Amino acid sequence: MIVLGISGLPHAQDYLARTTPGLTPEDERICQGLDSAAAIVVDGKLVAAASEERFNGDKGTGRLPVNAIAYCLQAAGIGPSDVQAIAHGFNYDRVKRAFVRSPEYFNEVLTGRTVIDALTGAGWADVSFRFQPVEHHRAHAASAYFPSGFESALCVVADGMGETESLSVYRGSGTQLEKLYSQSISSSLGLLYSICTRFLGFQFNSDEYKVMGLAAYGDPTRYRAVFEKLAHFDPASGGIKVNWPRGCLSDAERGYPQARSYLRSLTFTPRPPDGQVHQEEADLAAALQARLTELLVELVGYWLDETGESNLCLAGGTFLNCKSNQSIAELPAVRQMFVQPAAGDDGTSIGAALEVANKHGDRYVGPLAGFDPYTGPSYTAQEIRQELEARGSGAGISWKYLGLGEEYFAAAADDLARDQIIGWFHGRMEFGPRALGNRSILGLPRGERIKERINELVKFREPFRPFAPAVLEEDCHTLFETRALAPTSYMLCTARVREEHRESVSGVVHADGSARIQVVRRDLNEAFWTLLSHVKERTGTGCAVNTSFNVKGQPLIMSPGTAIDTFNRTSLTRLYIEGFIVWKTSLSL
Repeated sequence: MIVLGISGLPHAQDYLARTTPGLTPEDERICQGLDSAAAIVVDGKLVAAASEERFNGDKGTGRLPVNAIAYCLQAAGIGPSDVQAIAHGFNYDRVKRAFVRSPEYFNEVLTGRTVIDALTGAGWADVSFRFQPVEHHRAHAASAYFPSGFESALCVVADGMGETESLSVYRGSGTQLEKLYSQSISSSLGLLYSICTRFLGFQFNSDEYKVMGLAAYGDPTRYRAVFEKLAHFDPASGGIKVNWPRGCLSDAERGYPQARSYLRSLTFTPRPPDGQVHQEEADLAAALQARLTELLVELVGYWLDETGESNLCLAGGTFLNCKSNQSIAELPAVRQMFVQPAAGDDGTSIGAALEVANKHGDRYVGPLAGFDPYTGPSYTAQEIRQELEARGSGAGISWKYLGLGEEYFAAAADDLARDQIIGWFHGRMEFGPRALGNRSILGLPRGERIKERINELVKFREPFRPFAPAVLEEDCHTLFETRALAPTSYMLCTARVREEHRESVSGVVHADGSARIQVVRRDLNEAFWTLLSHVKERTGTGCAVNTSFNVKGQPLIMSPGTAIDTFNRTSLTRLYIEGFIVWKTSLSL
């Protein structure tokens, strides 16, 4: 069976902009249905998946993923008429009565008809006949459980909101997912984190990772009582209660002003972000992060005990929080753990497709090495050459082709050993928000002022933002204290950096002594593994700073043309792209 999975709500952003005069940049993502993506599943096998933002450059867009759909069909070698089912990662029609007071919003944004009409408008036929909506949290759960490879598992989903839920607990067994518990949006941990993100002056539904990074600079005890008052675990139900005063969750489209006013009454009036670390803001972020972690650990521990499971699957945007994932991974009851690399709403395109395929008897078929996140477009050497030649000498770049052989990898490793910062572009693009070695900016972990140089001269972003290490599996336990469960392969879990090695990898050590690691294995990414092996020969350790190949406000790079242009306007020394070495003409090779 051929199933197309899609995420996103095509009209959500337009509706928000039209109905909210004076909408601020911080609030323009306070809507449902962002991060649209497409995935294609053929006979239970995930053939391709990609986010729409990578094609149109609109970061986090929720619009109909027409470009991502076209790519997925091309990758599968099929046309629209070959698709037997169209799975969508929302099913608002099932809960239409909950929106009886906002029929215009429901009809223009939420109902599945908006997706059907958008696809029909894009040239698709017989969409209604093939359209199969999937409950949002079930799509999240399916995106983690089926690719995990576990025969049974506890599955926890936590995000800002699904249709009417913010947290769900499932038990997976064989091909079945049984819902055990769910709780409403009013007690959303994800929403609490996002409101605090907005309180600190960052963008809602976008900059939560900045708050996670900022937390490392703060003292969680200063505002601990605030968050202990706001949220607690309820052992009677096995859920989490968030105790907002009445009215706090109104006026969402204006950034939850009542909730922010309540936070101000308990804490302080935050200043607009200026890229620097200020103690009050850092302390609030630290207290928020600590409370989120405590509650998720209690929640997961409770349901592991209730179900007797030792395998754990996590999905939903809340589980992109690497610090919390580290504490969950350290629970003694957890034997195996998998977090969907695209844990946000983009991942529901995969989950919805797998759920529908499974319902029709097609069990998930995945690689023995584990879930493969490299599901996006790749490019041939000829396509790279065409992009380089199209720019010509007037672009200020020179290049030569070595191919993907020993000399090429040695040259890149030599650059890193000499403390150069390089672009690295190979193979299929990663799915999800983390750069996993195919669209990456790389540096030497002990390089001189490596964090400052990348933040200021390459990424153009706040100086407090941390960087992740990519490390060979064989060197992981030498450098880091970790159980190295599956999330570490996808940069979804932090680890403590061992004291004796903090100087040698100082560029990836965050303020709290942790690092968001990516353990690199040959069977998951041979080209990246080969590079790190060459780095180890030169430096003694198979480790590199790994950050996404993009600049502030830009989605992760997909195409070679964008990679070359981005390279040319940053301070990257060289670009290594499918066997080509590219450098600025003003610099020698």
